[in-house]
Amino acid sequence: MNDYISQNAGVQIKNAVYLPTCHSTNTYANNWLKENEVEEGWIVYTFDQTNGRGQAGNTWESEPNKNLTFSIVYTPVFLAPKNQFYLNMIVSLAIVAFLEQLNLKAEIKWPNDIYVNGKKMAGILIENHLRGDVFRNAVVGIGLNINQANFKTAKASSVFQELGIEYQLTDCISILRTHLEQLYEHLKSNELLFIQKEYLQKMYLRNKPSLFRSGDHTFIGSIKGVDPNGRLLIMTELGEKTFGLKEIAFLNS
Repeated sequence: MNDYISQNAGVQIKNAVYLPTCHSTNTYANNWLKENEVEEGWIVYTFDQTNGRGQAGNTWESEPNKNLTFSIVYTPVFLAPKNQFYLNMIVSLAIVAFLEQLNLKAEIKWPNDIYVNGKKMAGILIENHLRGDVFRNAVVGIGLNINQANFKTAKASSVFQELGIEYQLTDCISILRTHLEQLYEHLKSNELLFIQKEYLQKMYLRNKPSLFRSGDHTFIGSIKGVDPNGRLLIMTELGEKTFGLKEIAFLNS
């Protein structure tokens, strides 16, 4: 990608809605889908998200006109609901691939964050909608720090902080979208073992003794991967244990 020249935020991306400002692209997309049909891969994006939502009610800090904040809609009717975490896997891998294209080594912090040099650079919020046992659609929200120079927390980072280079934001969306499309094709082809293998190789702290907390218990364990339901697998002194989203906290980061 070329160095940043101009923001040019008004450029429309194919099969997309651009909003000059938006409280939450996921909320907008979910509301739009209640009364409208969209083509798979439809995107709603803004460069001024005022109330971005993260996992478990967290918020997403994003300085206006500096970062990627967008949602993309998929209709993975081919995917069994029990395998829905694979959608999370491919989105995570797509962001990692995008950052690696910029020569940044990125890792996936389970379940939905992307880390570079031990700091959070991206977050994912996926909201799945089912009709019985069949997927109706999935709204995938992505926040990716690109040009922001300063954050309220020392645990966050951006491409600019790591490389000292600014990038054109609409170019970034287009390139990331290409990576998403490529990984989504692997999912459509039911290449679940391939996806899982790639995901495990990029997991943050995998096979490294780390400090965790579950309930009132603090312990040292090593991440081994995820089970078919997307729960974290950790080897502890008592053997391998599985943990859901609200059952485990990372204390190393």
